[in-house]
Amino acid sequence: MSGAEGGADLFVLRPAPLGDDPDAVTTGLTDAFLAVREALEVGRPVVVVLAARDLLGQGSPLDAALAAGLLGMVRTLAIEWAKSGGQINVVAGGEGDEDAVEETIAMLAAGSSLTGQLLQVGAANLGKLPA
Repeated sequence: MSGAEGGADLFVLRPAPLGDDPDAVTTGLTDAFLAVREALEVGRPVVVVLAARDLLGQGSPLDAALAAGLLGMVRTLAIEWAKSGGQINVVAGGEGDEDAVEETIAMLAAGSSLTGQLLQVGAANLGKLPA
């Protein structure tokens, strides 16, 4: 699991590509869950950044499995933590969408009340377009 960042109390999780070790999915989900739960327990809002290609099944099967698992985790934790004010969202973008991803993270850091949402930015979320 790569990239846990935090600035202005926002906890940002950016999972690293898994390679071809199937056990990495379990490890990645477990590590993400523990880190995110810890952030929520101390009142930090959370953003999980995923690659759109993984959510669309266009990346490696293991990265797609991790992305799907993380999206499900975010939605479930959002429900569990909503009553106590916890906030957790997913931001998904593709190659070339880095600025849009960062702007969306900044918007969430500025005090958005969104929780449990998949915020898709850029054209990569349209899927494969016919040639």
